Amino acid sequence: MKIIAFSNQKGGTGKTTVCVNIAAALVREGERVLVIDLDPQGNATVSVGVHIKPEDLTISEFLLHSARLEDVMVDSYLPDLSVVPSDTVLAHIEVELISKSKSQFFLKKSMENSKDVLNSFDFVFIDCPPSLSLLTVNGLCTSDFVIIPVLCDYLSLEGLSHIIETVDEIKSKLNPSLKILGILPNMIDRRLRITEESISLLRKEFGDKIFRQGISTCSRLREAPSFGKAIFDYATNSVASDDFLKVAREMKRRIK
Repeated sequence: MKIIAFSNQKGGTGKTTVCVNIAAALVREGERVLVIDLDPQGNATVSVGVHIKPEDLTISEFLLHSARLEDVMVDSYLPDLSVVPSDTVLAHIEVELISKSKSQFFLKKSMENSKDVLNSFDFVFIDCPPSLSLLTVNGLCTSDFVIIPVLCDYLSLEGLSHIIETVDEIKSKLNPSLKILGILPNMIDRRLRITEESISLLRKEFGDKIFRQGISTCSRLREAPSFGKAIFDYATNSVASDDFLKVAREMKRRIK
């Protein structure tokens, strides 16, 4: 079982979409995946067709060690894709955690207490918030690897150095086993000259850290979350569905 965080402190990079659809691609490949929604916006939760009620248990209770993983996680519409759901309450829980000792390790501790359940999965994905918050630090302190989605534009490339510095700092001070699994170009529009220039710059700067396969821009990909489905079940023959399968396979090769 490998734990992989999806993180970029810059918003709008398609981080949640990447997380959910790689998870769905792995399910198509015969893997069993758990997605932990660590973002108070709860976008990963609804993207897999899960809608929680006020009385439902969420990641908040799991983080505070007041609920077990098996009581919190729920099945998505896909048989082998489960999710630990999130909602806006998580933002208040984050404020509560700040005052606690070793607050950056609360998720790690909760997951260590749930090893029996976690070991039934091949992969655990953590969808981090689009910010350098305590929740993001918790996600990175818990993970074996991090995937960084990035857009092919100037501002995204400028922000990339900041998230890499963050990962390096967490690796040196809090989680020595954390590794960057790869930087994933997302929403690639080949019609724009800046796209090829950006990808070329990325490969020159970061070399093998850049995924060979990126994700093409696709209008159907933007529509899919509102139907609670991954791209494979919303637009099976779209270019993005093929891209995500290739990325999932490349991800597994990188881990090996």
